Amino acid sequence: MKSIKLTPNLAWALVIFGGIVECFWASGLKHSDNLLLYTLTGMGIFISFICMILAIRVLEIGVAYSVFVGIGTAGITLAEILVFGEAFSLLKILFIATLLLGVIGLKLSADKETEAQE
Repeated sequence: MKSIKLTPNLAWALVIFGGIVECFWASGLKHSDNLLLYTLTGMGIFISFICMILAIRVLEIGVAYSVFVGIGTAGITLAEILVFGEAFSLLKILFIATLLLGVIGLKLSADKETEAQE
């Protein structure tokens, strides 16, 4: 059986997909109340972490994990506000934006270091 070569672009796609799945399972932890929802939450945990495990074989772990967690944090906070009716706070949005800017900066700085090493 021929294995798929994991390229950096595919690894980043896995990080992004895993971060999006994390938004769903983390909300599932709070809102699950029956066996089916607990099972779906467990599957989400499994899928998101398999994506990360595969991605860090190619990517720098610190940067990949920061992006993964940043997507999860921003996505969960926004979902709680938009879907589940949590109170909107301009301060929350400001801190999420700050977090995302930091993650983007970290990603860009890692790209510059990679280019310099090559």
